[in-house]
Amino acid sequence: MAGRIPEDVIERVRSQNDIVDVIGQYVHLKKTGRNYFGLCPFHSEKSPSFAVHPDKQLFRCYGCGESGNVFSFVMKVEGLEFPEAVYNLAQRVGIDIPREESTPENEKARKRKESMLAAHDLVAKLYHHLLLNTDYGAQARNYLLNRQMQLATIEEFGLGYSPDSWDFITQRLAKRGFSLSLMEEAGLLSQKDRNSRPFDRFRGRVMFPIHNSQGQVVAFGARTLGDDQPKYLNSPETPLFNKSHLLFNLHRARTQIRKQQEAVLFEGYVDVISAWQVGVHNGIASLGTSLTEQQARIIRRNTETVILCYDSDQAGIEAAFKGADLLVAAGCTVKVAQMPQGMDPDDYIQQYGGERFKQEILLNAASLTAYRLQVIRSRHTLNDETERMKFVHEALEEISRLPSAVERDHYLRQISEEFHLSLDAMKQEQKKIFKQQKKAGNRDNLKDGWNNSIDSSRSVAEKPMLPAYIKSEQYLLSLMIQSAEIAEQVQMKVGADFAVEDHAALAAHIYRYYSEGYASDPARFISFLQDEKRLVEKASELAMMDVQAHLHAPRTVSDYIEQVVKNAKRMQIEQLEREQRMHERAGNTAEAVRISLELIPLKRSVK
Repeated sequence: MAGRIPEDVIERVRSQNDIVDVIGQYVHLKKTGRNYFGLCPFHSEKSPSFAVHPDKQLFRCYGCGESGNVFSFVMKVEGLEFPEAVYNLAQRVGIDIPREESTPENEKARKRKESMLAAHDLVAKLYHHLLLNTDYGAQARNYLLNRQMQLATIEEFGLGYSPDSWDFITQRLAKRGFSLSLMEEAGLLSQKDRNSRPFDRFRGRVMFPIHNSQGQVVAFGARTLGDDQPKYLNSPETPLFNKSHLLFNLHRARTQIRKQQEAVLFEGYVDVISAWQVGVHNGIASLGTSLTEQQARIIRRNTETVILCYDSDQAGIEAAFKGADLLVAAGCTVKVAQMPQGMDPDDYIQQYGGERFKQEILLNAASLTAYRLQVIRSRHTLNDETERMKFVHEALEEISRLPSAVERDHYLRQISEEFHLSLDAMKQEQKKIFKQQKKAGNRDNLKDGWNNSIDSSRSVAEKPMLPAYIKSEQYLLSLMIQSAEIAEQVQMKVGADFAVEDHAALAAHIYRYYSEGYASDPARFISFLQDEKRLVEKASELAMMDVQAHLHAPRTVSDYIEQVVKNAKRMQIEQLEREQRMHERAGNTAEAVRISLELIPLKRSVK
């Protein structure tokens, strides 16, 4: 089972990466009793069912069933193979891993990915150097400085400039020995067709490096200096870059987001950077497209409260509504910071300064319902009675969608007082609208862009009762993972006679684990399985079983062993009976009689 990485090194990496600390970089965890809980990063949920057990150094989601040790988590959340996860975590704690032999396929894939990452790092540094230190970047440098962007901020975000040349980057990548076809696949170069020469994808633009969760450059956003279209250009989807699964600046802002328990979601990179420069260090942005469901879930894993700070134009309003729906569905509390007409956050900060932006825009962010009511208000001329009544009716439709009776009462009173309407009449009309919505099914209509009362959590089907012998196998394996003594006892009396194939495979691994001198340690045993994904998941599930102390008692263990052994004998009896019938049909009386005599003591032993 030894892989490319020595077993003792794997264990050193695992033992020095506390699972709570590692998972805490991805999931906001709260301690409950001896364990930690948070929202599962692997499926959408509103109530935390994802548990991290520091004593066992294991995690398990009781909603979707994902489980494992620290390696399993990093493999799943980052999309890595086992060796890559080990290297990733080794870097985190400063352990140098000697490279051993690998399969040609794995080595090729690893080298391709490393080459893409190295190229992005090199190109990011080249763009940055060109911006700050050369005549090529003078225009872009002046453009940024004129927009009040400080040199320290440019350095912090690694901003750069791509020269207006077809082959500046192409030539330098070629000289460094990078495969140009691979660089085209990585999104750094382009080709008109397969037979044409590759050329620089980005030309004459300010460059914004985009990082993955580990802080590695995996793509670029590029902004033109003039009126060229498109104004913004992003890297294409590549093996390194999936724009639906990343957020600009999250790797840098994550600590502050969790500390403040609040994220500020902007539309663009420049807004994030301008806000960072004035002290708003919890700002993030989607990557050139509308917010996605995956991005909303990523945000929710880091915080519950989100301030949307989008442009004030119609496109910004629509984007805010769409983003709010996704965030609410992910379980976030959403507020909306309202920009003056015709301004984006960067414009506002440049004109009025950072303190005013924080005090008058962010601190005055409205609740999502208040914002929606203001948008409805803006569509009507309220000094006209007919228009005023239309506004009241639309407002009541919005209020009726609120799940909280307290919130509904709050907004009903506001409108009642503002327009001098009877509160009782307002409540009666609101109830009437509520019944109409319910009858029409609007409250469950997932296409309703303003429905923030939908519970999108999925139901979990009740699991069928398992036969006693399978439960006994599960309990035995759980105990074996935690006790070498029990494993030895089971090996002597059961051996490989487990009814479930995965259970038999796990038992064989447990026997070998202890035979090689390892002490009982669930997380280390799971590392011992390495990248046998199915067995890792099964072992993690069994190791996390709530095995009470009394189940370790010799009598209880013996009862489980007896259940398993008896079932193995029953299966043997069934097999022999099938063989006996086959011989009888073939007229082989002597063999049928021999089997019959063999069956007698077996049947007695299971009574």
